[in-house]
Amino acid sequence: MIEKISKTAWLAALAVIIAPTVWAEEIGGSATERLQATAQTSIGGPGSAPAQLEEDRLRRLEDSRSPAIDRWFDPIEAGRESLRQRTGLNLSFDYQTLYQKSSDSLTGTDEAASGQFRMLGNWELLNRGGDNSGSFVFILENRHRLGQPIAPSALAGEIGYVGATGVTFSDTDTTLSVAYWSQSLAGGRAGFVAGRIDPGDYSDILGYVNPRTTFSNYSILFSPVLPIPDPGFGVAAGGFLTDQIYALGLVSDANGSLTDIDWFPSGSEFYKYGEIGWTPAPSKRYLTNVHLGLYHVDERTDAGVPSAKGAILSANHTFDNDLMLFGRLGWSEGTAPIARRAVNAGLLWRPGFYDDLFGFGVTIADPSDSTLNTQTTWEAFYRFDLSDNIAITTDLQHINNSGFNNVDPWIVGLRFRINL
Repeated sequence: MIEKISKTAWLAALAVIIAPTVWAEEIGGSATERLQATAQTSIGGPGSAPAQLEEDRLRRLEDSRSPAIDRWFDPIEAGRESLRQRTGLNLSFDYQTLYQKSSDSLTGTDEAASGQFRMLGNWELLNRGGDNSGSFVFILENRHRLGQPIAPSALAGEIGYVGATGVTFSDTDTTLSVAYWSQSLAGGRAGFVAGRIDPGDYSDILGYVNPRTTFSNYSILFSPVLPIPDPGFGVAAGGFLTDQIYALGLVSDANGSLTDIDWFPSGSEFYKYGEIGWTPAPSKRYLTNVHLGLYHVDERTDAGVPSAKGAILSANHTFDNDLMLFGRLGWSEGTAPIARRAVNAGLLWRPGFYDDLFGFGVTIADPSDSTLNTQTTWEAFYRFDLSDNIAITTDLQHINNSGFNNVDPWIVGLRFRINL
């Protein structure tokens, strides 16, 4: 995902959701129950603003591993909940950091660190509490380096890796990353959102895709055959065709930028993605899902990037509420994506200690540059939830045939997140 430097602007376009904003019962529930509740907030993935807000809100309702720590946050949480009930504004703040160190570097720079402060909002302004509610959704954030010459988003270039070792952890100062109107239709069976969106929230989503709470490497979170642009304006539509079959289509600015909020600055150059999928029920979309996705991205003339197209077959399944398996097959034609062919697979497992989570994934990919060898990316993480609000994640990545490096580097990572 390409991130540039910024200006400010503001206006609308369209993308889609297929379920209304639904507030779950006022209980924390298990992690599985939380995923079922968050899946109904938006067609977007677990890292989208509505889903992240609801996931964090429900987790704070659980019995805590560290009650003494959480009591410090109780007045803030009570104030936020009172605001939501009185005005419909669900407002949340989080701060996360990521430190990464590589065992090898082409340039001598082998460490990277970044911090990210975000304000997330979902303001239900139309038909609050009804079937067809409308909300204004936004994320205002600041990304900055922390004590190192580069952020994790730049580490791949230092080690000769064709990919990204730390998704979203960059150095772009203050930006309005998303701002859109979300409107549910047909009693929640269809809908749209209008505004500035992140196409990554709507492309090839499985129930584990959240770079702030699960994996860090792009090629594990997504298929590397998919050239997802940065946030921009677009249009989409979708909905459930039956109780189990859904369809989604998305068109957005192929030159989207996290920081340059312009209306199609290079003209009509589009990223287009369509998906048809199956899930046992709308609430289980994150837990069990099979879908076929197709994409096409136009030539980006000013950037000098040719057009590309491709297809992805993706699936995940959750067993006994604590083990999720996932896998993807991907193909592309063109040099815009990282890879022209890729397969990735992995698992997430909850060992039963509070809300802790273990994940392991591997991706084997043929780079779009045919002169490079097949590249294998491994990643494993363990997330330790210190309390309802604080999580610490250790992460280990290994790259075999990293592209432009004869050495196969290991990357150690440490991530911290606090949400209020």
